Amino acid sequence: MCHPSESDSALFPATMDAPPRRPGGRGSGEGPIVQTILIANPKGGSGKTTLATNVAGWLAGKRQRVAIDDRDPQQSSSGWLERRPALFPPIALFGGKRKDAKALDLQWCVVDSPAGLHGDALRDAIKGADLMLVPLTPSAYDMTATERFVATLAEQKAVRQCTLPIGIVAMRVDARTHSAEELDAFLAGFDMPVVAHLRQTQVYVQCARDGASVFDLPRSRAEQDWEQWKPLTRWIAKHAPTK
Repeated sequence: MCHPSESDSALFPATMDAPPRRPGGRGSGEGPIVQTILIANPKGGSGKTTLATNVAGWLAGKRQRVAIDDRDPQQSSSGWLERRPALFPPIALFGGKRKDAKALDLQWCVVDSPAGLHGDALRDAIKGADLMLVPLTPSAYDMTATERFVATLAEQKAVRQCTLPIGIVAMRVDARTHSAEELDAFLAGFDMPVVAHLRQTQVYVQCARDGASVFDLPRSRAEQDWEQWKPLTRWIAKHAPTK
């Protein structure tokens, strides 16, 4: 189960427990209010599902009403939800329609986007997002693809106007390796903040198998990972819309 640190309760401002604002990402509209976190990187295997499921697990552990919108044809997040034990904090599967958000009474939706996201699909995903996280692994292939993706993001209106907070999350990082050093040097060239470095560990593999997040695990198994997540969870809390 979730075992937050003593300071974890301060991450959420009071407005997050109040009735949320109107839906539609940064836009306006009527209906249930959902704050949307878009997890995106067009490179397959970059860690989108691992990031999406654990972000959702953290929010659920904070007693937030959260769902995952699984847009990946592989449906990995959906499978994770099917394996999730009933005693863990609940996470719903979002069907992608406003009426579904109303029925679920959601506060948060975490979008696990597909590989190859580009063009109109990328534009629409950004339009509907309040926050965006870009996972990146220390691989030459991933770094090249992410460099192109970040350049594409820079052309989007919401990014140009600085209305969409975007954070990069380094995934599967082994600080002892040369590839980790190369990744840090690569990330230094971006204006976007690197909000967390998450280690390479079997803990995430086991969580994927069991329908769990690191926040569902006992302290003895996950304390190191909770520490690595603190900058990321604080970044989400800081940038979450509160209108």
